[in-house]
Amino acid sequence: MSKRFLFEITDKATANAIVRELHRHSSEIGVSVKQILVRDRNSQDVLGVGILGRPVSQVLDDGVTLEVSRTATDGTAHACSAVLGALAREAQLIKLRGRTIYRLTTYTRVSESGASLRAAGWRLDIQHHSRFIRHGLGVKRAIVPIQPKSWSNASRRRPERTLGEPRLRWIKLLPAAHNDSAAFEMGRAAASAGAKLSANPYSFPVLRADGIAQTDFIGGDLWEIWREGYRMISPA
Repeated sequence: MSKRFLFEITDKATANAIVRELHRHSSEIGVSVKQILVRDRNSQDVLGVGILGRPVSQVLDDGVTLEVSRTATDGTAHACSAVLGALAREAQLIKLRGRTIYRLTTYTRVSESGASLRAAGWRLDIQHHSRFIRHGLGVKRAIVPIQPKSWSNASRRRPERTLGEPRLRWIKLLPAAHNDSAAFEMGRAAASAGAKLSANPYSFPVLRADGIAQTDFIGGDLWEIWREGYRMISPA
């Protein structure tokens, strides 16, 4: 238990109100799983909020993963790391469709240091961002961030929004994930998510990471598109 902070479960409306007040660039959340409010233990002042939701990525929405959708604080030292720790503890109590949560994911802008995440035991998802590029006679690993894209497309128009900076994805494994049965369960969940995407019988053009347009992707290739960081080309 923190000697400096108090945590309490709050409702989505209250959490969104704090996000609107304190968050530097992100808007409120439409759908969430749980919200935590942090207070100063002595003054009882509200210092910030954290929100857990289901992952936006279809591949990561595998039934054993939750996403830290928002964290917002007033800048109090260590408050953000404390919120992240509280969200991780709460995630261990959640059953999503009857299944245990094994990991958390979230995103930062490339201009953000990620210091609060590292202090709370998170790690950069190196595998997702790694690209191997030519370097002399060999190759070297480069970290390539995720380029933002519009959610609007020809079949489902959405309001256009400012895309902002490229982002980096972070991962945190929860204590329940550190055993063989959990590893098997996470692998099975990932396979199910991949199978769900493979069943999509449609094709669309994408822009590859090297800037080349490719039009022969079908639903079964969505995993490769996600892994390689390609992005869809919006139809004219």
